[in-house]
Amino acid sequence: MRAVLLESGYNARIFAEGVHPDCGDIADSLDNAPERLWNSTEDILIYHHGVGWPRGEEILFKSRNKLILRYHNITPAKFFVNYSEAHTNACENGYESTPRIAQIPNKLILGDSTYNCDDLIAMGARPDECRVLAPFHLIEELGNERFDIGVLQQYSGATVNILFVGGVKPNKGHARAIRVLAEYHRHYNDRSRLIFAGGLDDRLNGYVEELRQLAAQFQVADSVIFTGPVSAAQIKSLYVSADVFLCTSEHEGFCVPLVEAMYFRVPVVAWSTTAVPETMGNSGFVLDDWDEFAFASHIDRIVEDDQLSDQLGTLGRERYLEAFAPHVLRKSLCGIITEVAHRGT
Repeated sequence: MRAVLLESGYNARIFAEGVHPDCGDIADSLDNAPERLWNSTEDILIYHHGVGWPRGEEILFKSRNKLILRYHNITPAKFFVNYSEAHTNACENGYESTPRIAQIPNKLILGDSTYNCDDLIAMGARPDECRVLAPFHLIEELGNERFDIGVLQQYSGATVNILFVGGVKPNKGHARAIRVLAEYHRHYNDRSRLIFAGGLDDRLNGYVEELRQLAAQFQVADSVIFTGPVSAAQIKSLYVSADVFLCTSEHEGFCVPLVEAMYFRVPVVAWSTTAVPETMGNSGFVLDDWDEFAFASHIDRIVEDDQLSDQLGTLGRERYLEAFAPHVLRKSLCGIITEVAHRGT
């Protein structure tokens, strides 16, 4: 988003309470933000809301800027209660603060999805102040990465590769995916593996251990792979090695990995929860009801029918180009910025 704004002629700056060293050249500590920034009635403040952040909320309520609320949704705290107090508190604080933020006057809400906007409307936001803009991403940069030969070799051959990408967190439905794999092994093909590509958080070790025990219980432990953190080259290689992308997530405000799968033409089988069907459109199999056997049977259809696999891959790429390509997002953002900039003039 910052790059688009700079390329469009705006002076855009990012401030955060914590800045990762890798982002030091594009973002600055909130401690270095001069107070005058929040007093300008001509400047636009784009506030990203996804967890509880008291210091950010303090700035938000005192700001005299024109305001865009970028809402990424709050993961319900219930998913983390049994695993991490820190995650639980962050989500609870975020959920508690959202109604206050939703009711701030004279703002424009920019939701990642209609699902996110509806979430805020239920908390008091006005429908006429809501817009939808999918998350910005670096998918095409990912597509230009070199391949990781080791990953390609590891996942080549006759074994079916079922992929899910994202941090290993309790809202992502990994246990459901393991059950689907067990059904697929039992009824269709035991030469298959389920690859969970994403970082492991030490605070959620209890969750990961439960998943490993579940895989052992269903006798698929050797076929469930946790990659841990992956490089851009590795994740690209995993996508091109995948036969199916399986999304059994229980809560998503958008789900960028679905768009990555679309870009790489990986057929998708997904559960129709939260924002998932909106992100998917008509580009894959989206199942309304939870049924492990139904998911397994759809995976089998894709694996056994090359024409169907190619068709779904093409539909995914078309969906990407029409709705999520960088030029589409750029045009939408610039239109929204122009709308907000001219308010009150």
